[in-house]
Amino acid sequence: MKHTGICMISLLGGMVVGSALAMLLTPQSGPELRGKIKDWVEEEVEKAKTKAEKMQETLKQRLDEARCGCETKEA
Repeated sequence: MKHTGICMISLLGGMVVGSALAMLLTPQSGPELRGKIKDWVEEEVEKAKTKAEKMQETLKQRLDEARCGCETKEA
């Protein structure tokens, strides 16, 4: 499991670097390119926030289920 996490982080990092290089090497004006990069970063941040919120909700549900399971066993 530890190696899987490292691989996923490496893959995502490579994707980010590759995307940034592709944007920087395309023939566009500076302001246009900066605008595209800014828009892309904002979209990715929003996606990450959404996924984090979903994961947080899932974790809360699982913790509640675990607590309920423990309470019924003790009673």
